[in-house]
Amino acid sequence: MRLFADTNIVAPAVRALRTAGYDVVYSAERPTDPGDAALLAEASSEARVFLTKDHDIGALVHRDGHSHTGVLLLDDLGNPQAETDMILRAITNHVQDLEGGKFLRTNNKGVW
Repeated sequence: MRLFADTNIVAPAVRALRTAGYDVVYSAERPTDPGDAALLAEASSEARVFLTKDHDIGALVHRDGHSHTGVLLLDDLGNPQAETDMILRAITNHVQDLEGGKFLRTNNKGVW
């Protein structure tokens, strides 16, 4: 699976995803952040699932109709290891939904 991690995704999660064999572009490794709309558009143009903790992404997708090729919206748990585990679990358990372009949300209680 090809992923695009927003700047607010913790670096340990990105390292864990790469170690697990995922192809991850990480916007925090860039010198500037062009904003959510530009990042979402880039992820979509590269057929990458967009990972973010920014809840405004829902408005861009659902209200404003921005295209995407899958979104995983995460709640901020305030614990890098817990967030890493949550991301890996959500991606592993919902790979078909995400690769199919669904918009999913996850927290420490599950995915919907």
